[in-house]
Amino acid sequence: MPNDWHQTEVQGRNATLAGTNLENAKQHNRRVVLEALRLHGELSRADLKRLTRLSTQTVSNIADEFIERSLFVESDRRPTARGKPPRMLSINAKGAYSIGLQLDHRKLIGVLLDLGGEELARTRFDVSHPNPEEGLPALEQAVAELITKSKVERSRICGIGVVMPGPFNVNEIAASGPTVLPNWQSFPLVKKLSQSTGLPVYLENDATAAAMGESYFGAAKGMRTFACVYIGTGLGGGLVIEGRPIRGKNGNAGEIGHVSIFPDGKACYCGNTGCAEQYLSLHSAYECLGLNSATSNPDSLETAFENREPKLFEWMQTAGLTLKLMILGLENTLDPETVVITGYMPEKLLDQILRVMEPLARSVSAHDDREIPRVLIGTAGDEVAALGAAVFPLLQSFGLVAPVLGAPNGG
Repeated sequence: MPNDWHQTEVQGRNATLAGTNLENAKQHNRRVVLEALRLHGELSRADLKRLTRLSTQTVSNIADEFIERSLFVESDRRPTARGKPPRMLSINAKGAYSIGLQLDHRKLIGVLLDLGGEELARTRFDVSHPNPEEGLPALEQAVAELITKSKVERSRICGIGVVMPGPFNVNEIAASGPTVLPNWQSFPLVKKLSQSTGLPVYLENDATAAAMGESYFGAAKGMRTFACVYIGTGLGGGLVIEGRPIRGKNGNAGEIGHVSIFPDGKACYCGNTGCAEQYLSLHSAYECLGLNSATSNPDSLETAFENREPKLFEWMQTAGLTLKLMILGLENTLDPETVVITGYMPEKLLDQILRVMEPLARSVSAHDDREIPRVLIGTAGDEVAALGAAVFPLLQSFGLVAPVLGAPNGG
Protein backbone atom coordinates (compact mmCIF):
# COMPACT_ATOMS: atom_id res chain seq x y z
CA MET A 1 0.00 0.00 0.00
CA PRO A 2 1.70 3.25 -1.07
CA ASN A 3 2.03 5.84 1.66
CA ASP A 4 2.56 8.98 -0.38
CA TRP A 5 0.06 9.72 -3.11
CA HIS A 6 1.47 13.13 -4.00
CA GLN A 7 4.83 11.65 -4.97
CA THR A 8 3.43 9.04 -7.34
CA GLU A 9 5.60 8.02 -10.26
CA VAL A 10 3.37 8.25 -13.30
CA GLN A 11 5.81 7.16 -15.99
CA GLY A 12 4.95 9.74 -18.59
CA ARG A 13 1.20 9.74 -17.92
CA ASN A 14 1.10 12.77 -15.57
CA ALA A 15 -0.43 15.32 -17.91
CA THR A 16 -1.40 18.11 -15.52
CA LEU A 17 -4.85 19.66 -15.78
CA ALA A 18 -5.01 23.17 -17.15
CA GLY A 19 -6.62 25.89 -15.07
CA THR A 20 -8.86 28.75 -16.04
CA ASN A 21 -8.63 32.39 -15.03
CA LEU A 22 -12.41 32.92 -15.05
CA GLU A 23 -13.57 34.44 -11.77
CA ASN A 24 -16.23 31.77 -11.20
CA ALA A 25 -13.79 28.88 -11.57
CA LYS A 26 -12.17 29.09 -8.14
CA GLN A 27 -12.96 25.49 -7.20
CA HIS A 28 -11.61 24.18 -10.48
CA ASN A 29 -8.41 26.16 -10.05
CA ARG A 30 -7.94 24.79 -6.54
CA ARG A 31 -8.32 21.36 -8.00
CA VAL A 32 -5.64 21.75 -10.65
CA VAL A 33 -3.13 23.26 -8.21
CA LEU A 34 -3.66 20.44 -5.72
CA GLU A 35 -3.51 17.88 -8.51
CA ALA A 36 -0.22 19.29 -9.79
CA LEU A 37 1.36 18.99 -6.35
CA ARG A 38 -0.10 15.52 -5.88
CA LEU A 39 1.50 14.34 -9.10
CA HIS A 40 4.82 16.15 -8.88
CA GLY A 41 5.45 16.22 -5.13
CA GLU A 42 7.11 19.63 -4.81
CA LEU A 43 6.83 22.68 -7.06
CA SER A 44 7.57 26.37 -7.01
CA ARG A 45 4.86 28.90 -7.71
CA ALA A 46 6.46 29.49 -11.10
CA ASP A 47 6.27 25.73 -11.78
CA LEU A 48 2.59 25.76 -10.86
CA LYS A 49 1.93 28.71 -13.16
CA ARG A 50 3.63 26.90 -16.04
CA LEU A 51 1.94 23.54 -15.46
CA THR A 52 -1.58 24.82 -14.78
CA ARG A 53 -1.54 27.86 -17.12
CA LEU A 54 -3.00 29.98 -14.34
CA SER A 55 -2.00 33.57 -13.72
CA THR A 56 0.67 34.42 -11.17
CA GLN A 57 -1.94 36.07 -8.96
CA THR A 58 -4.32 33.09 -9.09
CA VAL A 59 -1.57 30.63 -8.16
CA SER A 60 -0.42 32.91 -5.36
CA ASN A 61 -3.95 33.31 -3.97
CA ILE A 62 -4.57 29.57 -3.91
CA ALA A 63 -1.16 28.82 -2.42
CA ASP A 64 -1.59 31.43 0.30
CA GLU A 65 -5.07 30.13 1.14
CA PHE A 66 -3.91 26.53 1.42
CA ILE A 67 -0.84 27.52 3.47
CA GLU A 68 -3.11 29.40 5.87
CA ARG A 69 -5.31 26.31 6.17
CA SER A 70 -2.17 24.18 6.86
CA LEU A 71 -2.81 22.14 3.71
CA PHE A 72 0.37 23.27 1.93
CA VAL A 73 3.83 23.91 3.32
CA GLU A 74 6.42 26.18 1.75
CA SER A 75 10.06 25.25 2.20
CA ASP A 76 13.04 27.52 2.73
CA ARG A 77 14.70 28.78 -0.38
CA ARG A 78 17.15 26.38 -1.95
CA PRO A 79 20.60 27.57 -3.03
CA THR A 80 21.05 27.86 -6.80
CA ALA A 81 24.01 28.66 -9.00
CA ARG A 82 22.66 32.10 -9.74
CA GLY A 83 19.57 34.18 -9.27
CA LYS A 84 17.08 34.22 -6.43
CA PRO A 85 16.18 30.65 -5.43
CA PRO A 86 12.47 29.81 -5.43
CA ARG A 87 10.51 28.64 -2.43
CA MET A 88 9.00 25.19 -2.93
CA LEU A 89 5.40 24.21 -2.20
CA SER A 90 4.26 20.73 -1.19
CA ILE A 91 1.18 19.11 0.31
CA ASN A 92 1.11 19.00 4.12
CA ALA A 93 0.16 15.39 4.73
CA LYS A 94 -0.97 16.16 8.28
CA GLY A 95 -3.19 19.04 7.21
CA ALA A 96 -6.30 16.92 6.77
CA TYR A 97 -7.54 13.37 7.24
CA SER A 98 -10.28 11.22 5.82
CA ILE A 99 -12.09 8.00 6.68
CA GLY A 100 -13.16 5.39 4.11
CA LEU A 101 -15.63 2.60 4.92
CA GLN A 102 -16.66 -0.26 2.66
CA LEU A 103 -19.74 -2.21 3.69
CA ASP A 104 -20.17 -5.41 1.72
CA HIS A 105 -22.04 -8.69 2.08
CA ARG A 106 -19.43 -10.42 4.22
CA LYS A 107 -17.16 -7.67 5.55
CA LEU A 108 -16.76 -4.09 6.65
CA ILE A 109 -13.35 -2.56 5.88
CA GLY A 110 -12.32 0.82 7.25
CA VAL A 111 -9.22 2.96 6.65
CA LEU A 112 -8.10 6.39 7.85
CA LEU A 113 -5.75 8.34 5.56
CA ASP A 114 -3.90 11.60 5.85
CA LEU A 115 -3.82 14.14 3.03
CA GLY A 116 -0.59 12.59 1.78
CA GLY A 117 -2.31 9.23 1.29
CA GLU A 118 -0.64 7.42 4.18
CA GLU A 119 -2.84 4.85 5.89
CA LEU A 120 -2.75 5.64 9.60
CA ALA A 121 -5.29 3.09 10.78
CA ARG A 122 -7.46 0.27 9.49
CA THR A 123 -10.18 -1.99 10.82
CA ARG A 124 -12.12 -4.96 9.50
CA PHE A 125 -15.28 -6.68 10.72
CA ASP A 126 -17.00 -9.83 9.56
CA VAL A 127 -20.65 -9.20 8.72
CA SER A 128 -23.39 -11.23 7.07
CA HIS A 129 -25.53 -9.38 4.51
CA PRO A 130 -26.15 -6.54 6.99
CA ASN A 131 -29.37 -4.56 6.98
CA PRO A 132 -29.45 -0.97 8.35
CA GLU A 133 -30.21 -2.10 11.92
CA GLU A 134 -27.01 -4.14 11.90
CA GLY A 135 -24.92 -2.09 9.50
CA LEU A 136 -25.24 1.39 11.01
CA PRO A 137 -23.85 0.40 14.45
CA ALA A 138 -21.00 -1.44 12.72
CA LEU A 139 -20.14 1.67 10.68
CA GLU A 140 -20.24 3.81 13.83
CA GLN A 141 -17.98 1.36 15.63
CA ALA A 142 -15.52 1.37 12.73
CA VAL A 143 -15.31 5.19 12.80
CA ALA A 144 -14.67 5.20 16.56
CA GLU A 145 -11.96 2.54 16.25
CA LEU A 146 -10.17 4.33 13.41
CA ILE A 147 -10.06 7.64 15.28
CA THR A 148 -8.85 5.93 18.45
CA LYS A 149 -6.14 3.95 16.65
CA SER A 150 -4.87 6.89 14.60
CA LYS A 151 -5.01 9.44 17.47
CA VAL A 152 -5.81 12.23 14.99
CA GLU A 153 -7.77 15.33 15.90
CA ARG A 154 -11.41 14.89 14.96
CA SER A 155 -11.50 18.53 13.83
CA ARG A 156 -8.93 17.68 11.12
CA ILE A 157 -11.06 14.89 9.61
CA CYS A 158 -12.70 16.10 6.40
CA GLY A 159 -15.39 13.47 6.48
CA ILE A 160 -16.35 9.86 6.00
CA GLY A 161 -16.72 8.14 2.66
CA VAL A 162 -19.05 5.13 2.74
CA VAL A 163 -19.34 2.70 -0.16
CA MET A 164 -21.60 -0.26 -0.71
CA PRO A 165 -22.96 -2.23 -3.67
CA GLY A 166 -25.31 -0.33 -5.98
CA PRO A 167 -27.49 0.45 -7.72
CA PHE A 168 -28.94 3.40 -5.78
CA ASN A 169 -32.34 5.11 -5.96
CA VAL A 170 -33.98 2.51 -8.17
CA ASN A 171 -37.50 1.11 -8.04
CA GLU A 172 -37.54 -1.79 -10.43
CA ILE A 173 -34.06 -2.69 -11.68
CA ALA A 174 -32.07 -4.61 -9.10
CA ALA A 175 -33.51 -2.98 -5.98
CA SER A 176 -33.34 -6.40 -4.35
CA GLY A 177 -31.65 -9.70 -4.99
CA PRO A 178 -28.61 -11.73 -3.89
CA THR A 179 -26.05 -9.09 -4.88
CA VAL A 180 -27.82 -6.15 -3.17
CA LEU A 181 -27.56 -5.42 0.54
CA PRO A 182 -31.05 -5.74 2.09
CA ASN A 183 -33.31 -2.81 3.01
CA TRP A 184 -30.89 0.07 2.38
CA GLN A 185 -32.78 1.70 -0.49
CA SER A 186 -34.85 4.09 1.63
CA PHE A 187 -32.63 4.25 4.70
CA PRO A 188 -31.21 7.76 5.44
CA LEU A 189 -27.64 6.52 5.93
CA VAL A 190 -25.88 9.82 5.23
CA LYS A 191 -28.09 11.69 7.69
CA LYS A 192 -27.91 9.05 10.42
CA LEU A 193 -24.16 8.47 10.28
CA SER A 194 -23.41 12.18 10.08
CA GLN A 195 -25.56 12.83 13.14
CA SER A 196 -23.95 10.09 15.21
CA THR A 197 -20.33 10.91 14.27
CA GLY A 198 -20.52 14.68 13.86
CA LEU A 199 -18.69 14.41 10.53
CA PRO A 200 -19.75 14.97 6.91
CA VAL A 201 -20.67 11.71 5.17
CA TYR A 202 -20.42 10.97 1.45
CA LEU A 203 -22.02 7.86 -0.04
CA GLU A 204 -20.78 6.16 -3.21
CA ASN A 205 -21.17 2.84 -4.96
CA ASP A 206 -18.31 0.41 -4.50
CA ALA A 207 -17.29 0.17 -8.17
CA THR A 208 -16.81 3.93 -8.53
CA ALA A 209 -14.85 3.95 -5.27
CA ALA A 210 -12.71 1.05 -6.52
CA ALA A 211 -11.87 3.09 -9.62
CA MET A 212 -10.69 5.95 -7.41
CA GLY A 213 -8.75 3.50 -5.25
CA GLU A 214 -6.90 2.20 -8.32
CA SER A 215 -6.40 5.79 -9.53
CA TYR A 216 -4.68 6.95 -6.35
CA PHE A 217 -3.12 3.76 -5.03
CA GLY A 218 -3.09 1.09 -7.72
CA ALA A 219 -2.74 0.21 -11.38
CA ALA A 220 -4.24 3.44 -12.75
CA LYS A 221 -1.90 5.91 -11.01
CA GLY A 222 -1.46 9.01 -13.11
CA MET A 223 -4.07 8.03 -15.68
CA ARG A 224 -6.65 10.64 -16.61
CA THR A 225 -9.30 8.51 -18.35
CA PHE A 226 -9.88 4.83 -17.65
CA ALA A 227 -12.57 2.28 -16.85
CA CYS A 228 -12.68 -0.14 -13.96
CA VAL A 229 -14.46 -3.50 -13.88
CA TYR A 230 -15.18 -4.40 -10.26
CA ILE A 231 -15.91 -8.08 -9.64
CA GLY A 232 -17.50 -8.60 -6.25
CA THR A 233 -20.59 -10.49 -5.16
CA GLY A 234 -22.10 -8.72 -8.16
CA LEU A 235 -20.50 -6.86 -11.06
CA GLY A 236 -19.97 -3.12 -11.32
CA GLY A 237 -18.08 -0.57 -13.34
CA GLY A 238 -16.26 2.61 -12.39
CA LEU A 239 -15.56 5.41 -14.87
CA VAL A 240 -12.92 8.13 -14.49
CA ILE A 241 -12.76 10.85 -17.14
CA GLU A 242 -10.08 13.55 -16.99
CA GLY A 243 -9.33 12.56 -13.41
CA ARG A 244 -12.91 12.89 -12.21
CA PRO A 245 -15.18 10.00 -11.19
CA ILE A 246 -18.34 9.86 -13.28
CA ARG A 247 -21.36 9.24 -11.06
CA GLY A 248 -24.45 9.84 -13.14
CA LYS A 249 -27.64 11.41 -11.81
CA ASN A 250 -28.16 8.92 -8.97
CA GLY A 251 -24.64 7.56 -8.56
CA ASN A 252 -25.26 4.60 -10.88
CA ALA A 253 -22.95 5.37 -13.82
CA GLY A 254 -21.09 2.22 -14.82
CA GLU A 255 -23.82 -0.21 -13.74
CA ILE A 256 -22.47 -2.79 -16.19
CA GLY A 257 -23.73 -5.73 -14.17
CA HIS A 258 -27.20 -5.18 -15.61
CA VAL A 259 -26.19 -4.74 -19.23
CA SER A 260 -27.89 -7.51 -21.19
CA ILE A 261 -24.96 -9.35 -22.78
CA PHE A 262 -26.95 -12.38 -23.90
CA PRO A 263 -30.54 -11.25 -24.66
CA ASP A 264 -31.84 -14.82 -24.70
CA GLY A 265 -29.82 -15.81 -21.63
CA LYS A 266 -30.54 -16.37 -17.96
CA ALA A 267 -33.34 -14.52 -16.23
CA CYS A 268 -31.95 -11.89 -13.88
CA TYR A 269 -33.59 -10.80 -10.63
CA CYS A 270 -33.68 -7.24 -12.06
CA GLY A 271 -36.34 -8.42 -14.52
CA ASN A 272 -34.16 -8.52 -17.65
CA THR A 273 -32.41 -11.47 -19.24
CA GLY A 274 -28.78 -12.26 -19.96
CA CYS A 275 -27.33 -9.61 -17.61
CA ALA A 276 -23.53 -9.66 -17.34
CA GLU A 277 -23.72 -10.17 -13.57
CA GLN A 278 -25.37 -13.54 -14.16
CA TYR A 279 -22.18 -14.76 -15.85
CA LEU A 280 -19.34 -12.76 -14.26
CA SER A 281 -19.54 -12.32 -10.47
CA LEU A 282 -18.79 -14.24 -7.33
CA HIS A 283 -22.50 -14.96 -6.98
CA SER A 284 -22.71 -16.55 -10.43
CA ALA A 285 -19.62 -18.67 -9.70
CA TYR A 286 -21.12 -19.91 -6.42
CA GLU A 287 -24.39 -20.61 -8.19
CA CYS A 288 -22.72 -22.73 -10.87
CA LEU A 289 -21.30 -24.94 -8.12
CA GLY A 290 -24.60 -25.18 -6.29
CA LEU A 291 -23.27 -23.13 -3.37
CA ASN A 292 -25.23 -20.64 -1.31
CA SER A 293 -23.72 -17.20 -1.98
CA ALA A 294 -24.97 -15.98 1.39
CA THR A 295 -22.64 -18.37 3.22
CA SER A 296 -19.85 -18.94 0.68
CA ASN A 297 -16.58 -17.09 0.23
CA PRO A 298 -13.87 -16.95 -2.47
CA ASP A 299 -11.89 -19.70 -0.74
CA SER A 300 -14.56 -22.19 -1.84
CA LEU A 301 -13.93 -21.17 -5.45
CA GLU A 302 -10.19 -21.70 -5.05
CA THR A 303 -10.88 -25.17 -3.65
CA ALA A 304 -13.12 -26.01 -6.61
CA PHE A 305 -10.43 -24.73 -8.97
CA GLU A 306 -7.75 -26.90 -7.36
CA ASN A 307 -10.10 -29.88 -7.62
CA ARG A 308 -10.60 -29.13 -11.33
CA GLU A 309 -14.37 -28.95 -10.88
CA PRO A 310 -15.83 -29.20 -14.44
CA LYS A 311 -18.76 -26.91 -13.70
CA LEU A 312 -16.41 -24.16 -12.55
CA PHE A 313 -14.26 -24.42 -15.67
CA GLU A 314 -17.38 -24.28 -17.81
CA TRP A 315 -18.40 -21.15 -15.89
CA MET A 316 -14.99 -19.56 -16.50
CA GLN A 317 -15.43 -20.03 -20.25
CA THR A 318 -18.64 -18.01 -20.25
CA ALA A 319 -17.20 -15.50 -17.75
CA GLY A 320 -14.26 -14.88 -20.08
CA LEU A 321 -16.55 -14.25 -23.04
CA THR A 322 -18.68 -11.92 -20.91
CA LEU A 323 -15.64 -9.91 -19.83
CA LYS A 324 -14.44 -9.72 -23.42
CA LEU A 325 -17.76 -8.24 -24.52
CA MET A 326 -17.85 -5.84 -21.56
CA ILE A 327 -14.37 -4.53 -22.36
CA LEU A 328 -15.30 -4.03 -26.00
CA GLY A 329 -18.31 -1.94 -24.97
CA LEU A 330 -16.32 0.12 -22.44
CA GLU A 331 -13.53 0.84 -24.92
CA ASN A 332 -15.81 1.89 -27.75
CA THR A 333 -17.89 4.05 -25.40
CA LEU A 334 -15.17 5.69 -23.31
CA ASP A 335 -11.95 5.41 -25.36
CA PRO A 336 -9.99 4.85 -22.12
CA GLU A 337 -6.27 4.64 -21.54
CA THR A 338 -6.91 1.16 -20.12
CA VAL A 339 -9.51 -1.01 -18.41
CA VAL A 340 -8.57 -2.09 -14.89
CA ILE A 341 -9.95 -5.36 -13.52
CA THR A 342 -10.23 -5.35 -9.74
CA GLY A 343 -12.32 -6.81 -6.93
CA TYR A 344 -12.46 -10.16 -5.13
CA MET A 345 -12.22 -12.83 -7.80
CA PRO A 346 -9.45 -15.26 -6.73
CA GLU A 347 -6.27 -14.74 -8.73
CA LYS A 348 -6.16 -18.25 -10.21
CA LEU A 349 -9.72 -17.95 -11.51
CA LEU A 350 -9.14 -14.47 -12.86
CA ASP A 351 -6.03 -15.62 -14.72
CA GLN A 352 -8.06 -18.35 -16.41
CA ILE A 353 -10.88 -15.92 -17.26
CA LEU A 354 -8.35 -13.56 -18.87
CA ARG A 355 -6.91 -16.41 -20.94
CA VAL A 356 -10.38 -17.22 -22.23
CA MET A 357 -10.90 -13.54 -23.04
CA GLU A 358 -7.89 -13.43 -25.38
CA PRO A 359 -7.59 -12.30 -28.04
CA LEU A 360 -9.40 -9.06 -27.26
CA ALA A 361 -11.90 -7.89 -29.84
CA ARG A 362 -10.95 -5.02 -32.12
CA SER A 363 -12.02 -1.64 -30.78
CA VAL A 364 -11.04 2.02 -30.85
CA SER A 365 -8.42 1.12 -28.22
CA ALA A 366 -6.60 -1.37 -30.45
CA HIS A 367 -3.59 0.77 -31.40
CA ASP A 368 -0.35 -0.87 -32.50
CA ASP A 369 1.70 1.81 -30.74
CA ARG A 370 0.06 1.46 -27.32
CA GLU A 371 2.40 1.94 -24.36
CA ILE A 372 -0.16 0.80 -21.78
CA PRO A 373 -1.89 -2.59 -22.13
CA ARG A 374 -5.59 -2.44 -22.93
CA VAL A 375 -6.31 -4.41 -19.75
CA LEU A 376 -4.53 -4.17 -16.40
CA ILE A 377 -5.09 -6.13 -13.19
CA GLY A 378 -5.73 -3.92 -10.19
CA THR A 379 -2.93 -3.63 -7.64
CA ALA A 380 -4.58 -1.73 -4.75
CA GLY A 381 -5.56 -4.97 -2.98
CA ASP A 382 -8.77 -5.97 -1.27
CA GLU A 383 -8.99 -2.56 0.44
CA VAL A 384 -9.39 -0.86 -2.95
CA ALA A 385 -12.99 0.29 -2.44
CA ALA A 386 -12.34 1.47 1.15
CA LEU A 387 -9.30 3.42 -0.07
CA GLY A 388 -11.39 4.97 -2.81
CA ALA A 389 -14.07 5.82 -0.25
CA ALA A 390 -11.50 7.76 1.76
CA VAL A 391 -10.56 9.81 -1.31
CA PHE A 392 -14.04 11.29 -1.75
CA PRO A 393 -14.22 13.43 1.43
CA LEU A 394 -10.76 14.87 0.70
CA LEU A 395 -11.76 15.75 -2.85
CA GLN A 396 -15.14 17.09 -1.80
CA SER A 397 -13.58 19.29 0.87
CA PHE A 398 -11.54 21.08 -1.77
CA GLY A 399 -14.37 21.36 -4.28
CA LEU A 400 -12.84 18.80 -6.61
CA VAL A 401 -15.96 16.79 -7.40
CA ALA A 402 -19.68 17.48 -7.69
CA PRO A 403 -21.63 16.99 -4.46
CA VAL A 404 -21.86 13.29 -3.62
CA LEU A 405 -25.56 12.84 -3.02
CA GLY A 406 -26.11 9.22 -3.94
CA ALA A 407 -28.83 7.27 -2.20
CA PRO A 408 -29.59 6.40 0.75
CA ASN A 409 -29.06 9.94 2.00
CA GLY A 410 -32.16 10.82 3.94
CA GLY A 411 -33.18 13.34 1.27
